[in-house]
Amino acid sequence: MQIQVDMAMVGQANSLYLSAIANVLYPYNIVIAFLTSLSTGVTVVTSYCIGANSLKSAQRFAEVSFFFNFLFALPLFLVLYLLPETLLTLMGTTEQINDFGTQYMEALSLSILFLGVTLSITSILLGMGKTKHLMVASIITTATNILFDWSLIYGHMGFPELGIQGAGLATSIANFSGMVYLIIALIVSKKLLYKPSIKGILNPRWWIQMQSVKVGLPFGLEAMFWSLGQIIMVRMVNDIDEYAAGLYVLITRIQSITFFFYLGIARATMTLVGQEIGAKNKAGAFYAVFLSLKYAFSICIIACISFLLFPENILSIFTSDKDMITRAMPLLTIVAFTIFPVAVNVISGSGLRGMKDTKWMFYTQSFGTVFVISVSAVMLFVFDLNLMGVVITPSYQVGLISS
Repeated sequence: MQIQVDMAMVGQANSLYLSAIANVLYPYNIVIAFLTSLSTGVTVVTSYCIGANSLKSAQRFAEVSFFFNFLFALPLFLVLYLLPETLLTLMGTTEQINDFGTQYMEALSLSILFLGVTLSITSILLGMGKTKHLMVASIITTATNILFDWSLIYGHMGFPELGIQGAGLATSIANFSGMVYLIIALIVSKKLLYKPSIKGILNPRWWIQMQSVKVGLPFGLEAMFWSLGQIIMVRMVNDIDEYAAGLYVLITRIQSITFFFYLGIARATMTLVGQEIGAKNKAGAFYAVFLSLKYAFSICIIACISFLLFPENILSIFTSDKDMITRAMPLLTIVAFTIFPVAVNVISGSGLRGMKDTKWMFYTQSFGTVFVISVSAVMLFVFDLNLMGVVITPSYQVGLISS
């Protein structure tokens, strides 16, 4: 939700900021996907160990993840911080969008420094099924982000008016606050099944980490491949006009709001399935997936009705530009229906990951990405459908993967 807040705040300040954020998000997402894949593998293997009553093994996996997550995060931060202009030039941005995007990426990249620790603690808590602290951390992070967005973008509370750079800096500050809370929670909580030790963290073993990597890497490659596909999509969309990329990411981000509401359900599915498989109870694992699908569909129905009845009100949250709202309204109508197959894909994929079968989603995502890029290019450049063709195309891909 932090990125949604950034978009809402900066979109009201300058509509071109939305296009800048669109061009920054997908290179940033590739980094996030890689780091998240490492923690996803830890979540799966620790939940499996817990289900098999092997807490010492779970603890060791968690300890090793701290060291390697931070180790991998550092060079990725340097790439985003030192090479923003180069990355954005490859996206085909105009000079103005490149300038805005560089400011945003430099400030946003600082959040990568805190992400390794945050993801390590998150994987530990998810593997145990202890999610209360994650909820509190999310509330703290989002509240901090809103406060500093308001202060740094517009120059309130004695802070300078930094515009889009303030939005990126606010997100980094918010991520730091969330990390601090999780560290404190990990230290003081008395209800955890195990806690990583400093001695264990400082005694990393690559062969232990590799077991988590083997499980999590296909998930990371899946997300990275998707993000790479989105970079190509945004590169194509940039050829329409300066505002097109902003419209594209605006619609996809509104769609993702629905996803965020059942993201916790999806994560719970992965943890529960892992524990049930570890306890050799396949029936319990499939029942967890069924329940999760039911809850996710309930959320999608509410979202679909909202998108169809109140499109202008929803879009007005992110921009006051009447022309952008007018162009985005028919696109939001399409999204109202594509969210259902997306829900099936996300929940089913989480169930498969809980069973340690992370390769299947990678295979389908790889096919889907190639499919979307190819068909979108035809829709955009041959049939001249502009953003309408680009937004319609992923619905077919998601439907195929879900099947």
